[in-house]
Amino acid sequence: MARDIAVIGFDGACLASIGLFLDLFGQMRLRVADQFRTRDDIGMHTRAKLLGPSPRPIQVLGGWKLQVEDGLEARPHLYIHVPDFYCPEKETPEYLAKLHSVIDWLRSQYAGGAHLSATGRGIELLAEAGLTGNGPVPVTRSAAAEFRRRYPHIRVNTTDPIAEVDRIMMARGMTHEMSLLTRLIGRLLSPTMAGTLADAMGMESDRPGLSDDPLVAAAQMWLSERASRGLHIGMLATHLAVSPQTLIRRFRAKLGMTPRDYLRLVRMRSAQSQLRDTDRPVSQIATLIGYNDLKSFQQAFRHHSGMSASHYRALVRNGGDPLPSPSGAAGGSDFAMPLILC
Repeated sequence: MARDIAVIGFDGACLASIGLFLDLFGQMRLRVADQFRTRDDIGMHTRAKLLGPSPRPIQVLGGWKLQVEDGLEARPHLYIHVPDFYCPEKETPEYLAKLHSVIDWLRSQYAGGAHLSATGRGIELLAEAGLTGNGPVPVTRSAAAEFRRRYPHIRVNTTDPIAEVDRIMMARGMTHEMSLLTRLIGRLLSPTMAGTLADAMGMESDRPGLSDDPLVAAAQMWLSERASRGLHIGMLATHLAVSPQTLIRRFRAKLGMTPRDYLRLVRMRSAQSQLRDTDRPVSQIATLIGYNDLKSFQQAFRHHSGMSASHYRALVRNGGDPLPSPSGAAGGSDFAMPLILC
């Protein structure tokens, strides 16, 4: 399964737009290494790259040269971001014509299952590729008339800063790019990491699946961010300045489970994600999610999933649907679960 992600660089692209993508994934890589440091010397399985029309350096807006990592890769990607760019309107047709290889590549990647995003005028590359359908696409008021003239079949939205069309998410401009990127990180990789990055950038963020009880929500995040480590509930209670009894009572009232059950659920869903998307041995996955011996992990996974880890991996990779969690297992909860990034 494709796990690589990329931002496309090209002449005239906005350095800030490319840089934000790279900065976010650079932070993710460091945070993942820190998260697992007590368990294994391991980094992100997902790789983020800066690609270009060719391996040569690109000249971004302002004249700076930027070296891309590679040209356009044929292999499928999980997610690709198209940055904002600047070009005088009268020169736009010629400018886009020079990017035909990028446009064709985006079309091919989307057909292969990739998720795409674009910011500002980067949306025009998706429109040229015929990927936005009839829209709607978010466009600034000042650019709306020209966009309608060039793409009369696409509905324009000048009100909402972010819009989605199937597997494509678009932001009206760089002001909203951080929201777009963290939203996609949460959806495709890790809700926990998306929330952490949003906090680090001073943003308010949507955190699906968190309780409306602030104490319980804080406990959920604390457990999710540290699930790979050896934990006990007393540590969490001390961190939140409450008694273990209060914490357990509030957790049960809101989520129908104890903090220990919740921690087990975080670990099991992380294991499922890694079994599906990586080739890591089962023993390594067990270590990474906080188990000190393989037998304990195997028992917990079978209880949660109703099958062995090896059976689960074979099933999901052959396109099968895993069986529901056995009756009484915490995995049957109907709230979204923050995952540990893989």
